[in-house]
Amino acid sequence: VVPAAAQVKPVTDLLPDGDTRPVIVSGELRAPGRHNDLLEADLVIDAYDNDGVVGYEYRWNGATIGKAHALDRYRPTVSYAAISPRSRYGLQVRAIDTNTNTSDWFTVWTGTTPDPPNIIVAGDSIASGYTKQWFTGDATCVDGGYSYGTTVVSEVAATLPDAWAPTYTNIAWAGAGVGNMIDGGSDSCGTRYEPQVDQIRDLASDDTWNIVVVTVGINTTNWTQVVVDLTRDTTFSFTQRGDQDACRTAVRDRWNIAERRDYITQRARQTSDALISQTNARVYWTGYYEITGTELAPLWVPVGDPCADQMGYALDQLHGALRDGLDPEVIWIDIDRKIATQKWAGWPHPN
Repeated sequence: VVPAAAQVKPVTDLLPDGDTRPVIVSGELRAPGRHNDLLEADLVIDAYDNDGVVGYEYRWNGATIGKAHALDRYRPTVSYAAISPRSRYGLQVRAIDTNTNTSDWFTVWTGTTPDPPNIIVAGDSIASGYTKQWFTGDATCVDGGYSYGTTVVSEVAATLPDAWAPTYTNIAWAGAGVGNMIDGGSDSCGTRYEPQVDQIRDLASDDTWNIVVVTVGINTTNWTQVVVDLTRDTTFSFTQRGDQDACRTAVRDRWNIAERRDYITQRARQTSDALISQTNARVYWTGYYEITGTELAPLWVPVGDPCADQMGYALDQLHGALRDGLDPEVIWIDIDRKIATQKWAGWPHPN
């Protein structure tokens, strides 16, 4: 829906007691923005009254005249929750003065209501729904139905009327690093992908509410190989001290975060700047989760409690590099709880 504006010439409406009714001079319905709650949009109203305007009401008119709803005087926003998406409606507003006199209903907008909210999940294998059961078998690199995106959609849908159930698109792929958000690339299953930022820009319609959730960054380092080697080392250490030493060597000596930090920050900045400047989406960027204590196989915990301090340090280093590049309007999400992980070849991806 393209924002629409309407204007009228002010008319003084004198009441029997000598008072005057409020007059709305103009009104504009704005398109949804990232600052708006889902199904809400801003109204810009110009009105006057000799006693002062103290409030507004609005109504949606379809086949019949709609029910009047109160508007916040200082931040008037309308809700689409009581009406249907992709349907023809007219929006009217009226002003109320200190003596409860009301203006005539003023038609602000007539047109087709927006599509339901749009949820886009992007990033790497943590977001893509990557699964692998056996070491010798093929992996499923992209499964939007297995991804945490389905939980996001379910949680959002539970807050909305059924007619406004959100749409869901998952464009994440296994192996993506933060640079691939801008450059594109190929996943570990051999499929080639366009830059995810370009895909998000195409998917995020300016006419509706967009939520973008991103998990990406770890693959810009050599972390996968570090964890593979660490799993071998802890398997043959047999002591708590041996595990501690193996974890410290893995994180402090083998992991290349120090060499990659500036690049991660730079690419995170490019990605977040593009999403904020080129879409109206509310953007969430998630951190990674703690793998300490998770099972690779029943009763096999390759990264146990002796590694907790080093794993926490590793997360802090990666998250710091990412957050240093994010636009202030990007919402950072810490994963501060234990995550159920896949076992065997799928470890440590989420289950």
